[in-house]
Formats: sequence, C-alpha cells, structure tokens
Amino acid sequence: MNLKLWDIPAVDKVKTVELAKKCGVEPLLAALLRARGMDTPEKVSGFLGAGEFSDPFNMKDMDRASSRIRLAVDNFEHIAVYGDYDMDGLSSTSMLYTYLQDKGANVSYYIPRRDIEGYGMNMGAVDTLSKEGVDLIVTVDNGVAANKEIAYAKSLGMDVVVTDHHQPQGALPDAPLVNPHREDDESGLTYLCGAGVVLKLLMALEGDIEAVAKRYIDLAALGTVGDSVELIGENRLIVSRGLESMEKRERPGLAALLGEDPVTSTKLSFGVIPCLNSPGRIGTPDSTVRLLTHQDRESARILAEDIQEENLARKEMMDRVIEAAQEALENRPELMYDRVLVVWGEGWHHGLVGLVAGRLSELYGKPAIVLSVIDGEARGSGRSIEGFDIFRAVTECGDLLIHHGGHPMAAGLTLSPENLEEFRRRINRYAREESPEMPFPVLGLDCTLQGRALALESCRAFAPMEPFGVGNPTPAFAVMGATLTDIRGFGRGNHCELTCRSGSASFKCKLFKVRPEEIPYPLGSVLDLAVNLEENHYRGSVSLSVQVRDMRLSGLDRLECLRDYRTYEKFKRGEPLLPREAERLRPDRDRLAAVYTLLPRAKGPGLGLEELVLRLEKSGLNMGMLLFGLEVLKERGLIDYRVRGNMLEAWRLPVKGRADITLSPLFRELSGLAEKDGQEKE
Repeated sequence: MNLKLWDIPAVDKVKTVELAKKCGVEPLLAALLRARGMDTPEKVSGFLGAGEFSDPFNMKDMDRASSRIRLAVDNFEHIAVYGDYDMDGLSSTSMLYTYLQDKGANVSYYIPRRDIEGYGMNMGAVDTLSKEGVDLIVTVDNGVAANKEIAYAKSLGMDVVVTDHHQPQGALPDAPLVNPHREDDESGLTYLCGAGVVLKLLMALEGDIEAVAKRYIDLAALGTVGDSVELIGENRLIVSRGLESMEKRERPGLAALLGEDPVTSTKLSFGVIPCLNSPGRIGTPDSTVRLLTHQDRESARILAEDIQEENLARKEMMDRVIEAAQEALENRPELMYDRVLVVWGEGWHHGLVGLVAGRLSELYGKPAIVLSVIDGEARGSGRSIEGFDIFRAVTECGDLLIHHGGHPMAAGLTLSPENLEEFRRRINRYAREESPEMPFPVLGLDCTLQGRALALESCRAFAPMEPFGVGNPTPAFAVMGATLTDIRGFGRGNHCELTCRSGSASFKCKLFKVRPEEIPYPLGSVLDLAVNLEENHYRGSVSLSVQVRDMRLSGLDRLECLRDYRTYEKFKRGEPLLPREAERLRPDRDRLAAVYTLLPRAKGPGLGLEELVLRLEKSGLNMGMLLFGLEVLKERGLIDYRVRGNMLEAWRLPVKGRADITLSPLFRELSGLAEKDGQEKE
C-alpha cells in the first residue's frame, strides 16, 4: 500500500499580491515563487534573470587539462574519449568527440557496456585502448575514483585527463583532474553534471564562451536534465538556453526524436531522454552517440527509429520485470512488510533493475532494492524515499558486498547470491535501529487551485519559471473536493481519463500507468487531486492537459491511516507492540461483522482500502483493524482476499454453521506481542 502525505504550504494572499505588483507578474506566479522561497523582488529577479557563464579557468586544473588536450590535437596524437552509458556520459562523450573532430583531431570514443563492464574505467578497456594506439585518454562523467586504472594506463605509455563531477573517494588520481567537488576547487560549480563540466572544458579549449554555447548547449542540456542535477546557477542557464537551441532542430539526430511539439524539460525527461538511454540499458550505448553526432538527416532518422524501437522493447522488458518482482513479493509476503524491500530474480536485465527499484519504491512507499542473479553474481540497484539514506544503509552491510556505491537516494551493489537473505536481514535490522519509525512518503505541492483555474492561462502564468527539474519541479497543485463523475481507459486500457466536477466547473484529467479497474474510488466519490498542468500541442491546436500525480478521499486522515498501516506491518514482522498499538489493531466482533457485511458474496471488482476505512469509521474501525480483521476472517474460513497497492480484492466464502472468531490464533499472537513489549519495558 502506498499512501502519500501531502505538504501544501499556506499562501499569504496579501503578501502574494504585493509581490506580484512589485515584480509585474501574475498572482499565481507570485504564489509559486513565494512557495519556493523567492519572497522579495531581488530574489525573483535573480531567479528569473538570464545569468551568465563564469570563466572556465576558475575550475582547478582546467589549465593543465586544456593544455594537454591542445598538445594532443596539435601533434595529431590518438585521443580516446572515455565515457559512460547514461545520458550524462553519452551527451558528454558526444560533445567532446564532436568538438575534437571539428578541430581535425585524431579522436575516437569508448563507452563501457553496462551489463558486461559496469561503470567507469576498467583494466580490460585500458588494454583495448592501448592496443588501438591511444596516446591520451580523456574521461567524461567518470574517472575520479579510477586511480588504479589511470596508473595502469600510464604504465602502458598513455596519458590521462579526467573530467568528472562525482565525489572523490580518498586520494585523487595522478592526472589533470577537472572536478568541482575536489576540495581545492573554488569555482562554486559543485552542482554541475558531467556534461556541464565538459561544456566548461570546451569553453576553455576554444577561448570563446558564446561560440561553444551556441554549438553545444543542447547536448549539455540533455546531460543536465538526464542526470537530475539541481537546476540552479549555470545549470539553469544551460537548460534554458539548451531548450532554445533544440527548438531550432539543427542537430539531425535530436531533431528526429523531438518531433514538432515545443521542447520543454518535461518532454526531455519523460520522452527524449528515456529513449536515448535505452541503448545504454539493454543494448549498445554507442548507437546513442552515433545519433547525437550524426550530420545526415535521413540516416539520423533511420537511426532514431531504431532507438525508438529499442525503447519500446525496454518498456516491455521493464513491465515484465516489475510484474515478476511484484509476484516475488506476493509469493513471500514477509518481504513486503520489511522496512526496506529487497527482491531478486534470475536473469533480470541489469540495465533495468534501477528503474524497477524506483517503480517499486513508488508503488509501496518505501526504499526498494532490486537485484538480478546472473552467472553466480547478484547485481542490483536501490532507490529510496526522502529521509532514509540508502547508500549508508547499503554501506553498513559492506562486508557482504563485492562492490557498492551511490548517494542517499540511490545505490548500486554487487554480492554473491548466497548472501542475499543475510543482506536483506541486515539492511532491515539497520533500518529498524536507525529509523524505528521509517519516514512516510511525502508529495510536495505548491498551492491549491479552484476547478475553474484549471486553464491554459494558468500554464502560461507560470511559464517564466521554466526550465523545470530538480530543485525547481514542475508546479503541482491541489484541487480539493472534486466529485468523480466518470472513468475511461485509453492507451490500450493501460491509462485512465477521469472526469471530475469542482463547483460549477467540470474537467478531465489523466492518470497514467493505472487501469480503470485499479481506481480505488467509486463514481460519486469526493476526492482531493494533486495535479500538474501542461499545454498539449496536437496538429496545430493547443489544449490544457491535467495530469494526476495522486488522489485521496476528502475527509480521510491519511497520516492516521499510514500510522495504523505501519503498526500492522510491525505486527506482521513479529516485532513487539506497545499496548496502544495492539489496541489499534484489535477489532471486536461487531467491527469484524461490519467488515464482513461490506464484502461481496463472489469475487468481483476490487474495493478501495481508503473507501472502506471511511465507510467503517463510524464503527470505530481504522486501517490497521481493517487489515488485521481481514486476516482473522480469512483464517476462520469466512473470506478470501488479496491486497495489491491500495486495492482490496475480497469476497465471502460458503460457510456451514458459525465460526467462532474468538478462537483465532492471530488474536493470541497479537496479545503476545503486546505482552512481550510490556515485559521488555519492565
């Protein structure tokens, strides 16, 4: 079950109107800016202003790096750009490779295979480059931790220049190193991604900031959006100018993917970048670099079609792995009640496990780690929720691991399959000790809107805040008290279009990756909706697109529901309960009867858990009691049921005579856990 808490800041209408007048902007834009901490004209001007690029030589070692590369170009040395298989590394490779080609350099590129070589430099790749006669390796988006590989390359007669944006781990490599995270770098550009660092390198090499920006800013924007770095400072400048550049459709390969609609950071994030990332996930990443560096429009179009087909295959593969992962959780329900989900399977594609972990984390509202077992090795990736450092949690299990790395919200790891169960046990023990009460998933919203304000004018009011991304998310609004009047499927029934009424206004909104039968609310339900607004361009016409991020029943206390559900999970894990926690789970006969009478006599459409709780509140029943009560009824042979997400499939079974629920072992187990807790406290 995944119920998010909503964080909606209060709006000071008087101060919002004052700011709007002082800055000459729409009140909605002023409200959004204030919600994000820009509450003075000076802050607003600084945020909405264009800004400018700083001197690239402010970065430590930029002089050494650019001098060595210029020398290699002048002497026609063989230069190899050593990249990475994700969007940041692919765009960085494309930028530097194209620039050096334009300068007449003897240049090639090397991108390691995700499924075979993994991230970063490796000894085998260094050997390959040496055999190819490479004189200088220039890393992009990697290299800061490749001390051994760089030393080995130098022993084979190759020089190395490192450009990277990842945190240094211990001693720096013995090579010119351009990385804003090194302690002696005073540029203040720690927010740059790998492509941003390469853009600065090209500016240093060329000596003309504007000329480089004009030629390469679109590729730098791809890397910046794709790497989910914060859109502040020069990142904001890179993306805003990059979007303007992309509108010109001057890069054939990118133009083939963009189509004719206006280019936005959202379009890049959810359309173009996943497509460009697909070869690096399930195929050969070189095809993305070929597309981004291609000059012939017709061949670029053909290559783009191939990559789009590969992306469709990636989506289908991902759906199968998500389904397999959910089945693995359902087949072993104890896994689902862990604080940190750890699930694995044979032969799942290594390039997809991170995406699947993100999807499971979203579905279940908790950190998730997904691993694939191939050739006697388990490799995986984890995604977290705000407030729980998954990298630290993985690191605490380091003695079980072969490799690991990451940051608070994501981690990668490799271990032997025989250690999987122990790893699952240990990381959950750490989670229990470090976060006895795991953080709840929270959805941050900017403000509330009335139904009549769901209009194109609202989209255009906040357009000056573009580009959107990390640190400046697409505005999200709460529409309170809307009545659900219709549900229809689209896209082969895999998505929903909802019709709602708010006051005198009726509006349609879309809910992606949810089938109509998975909507946990019946028609007529009064809902609060969390939505994004977008302009939709189709065949020359412009319309409003309202996309649902989340929805909840109006009047239901979600925080209480979540707390009760966490108590139920605690019971399922067999952990001691406080007496008051046990009471929150223990229904009496009348409450169980109330649950039983609401269930259908035969298997049919699912019921929404929130809807049931709201209907049973008058009986004193909460979410924990509902779930515990369902178990008791099933144990006594009265019902059968399954919970998936926020939906309950439950139905009554034929029963002869009366079943005495007071004989349920579950009640004794619940009492035992509460007594155990009391004894431990004594």
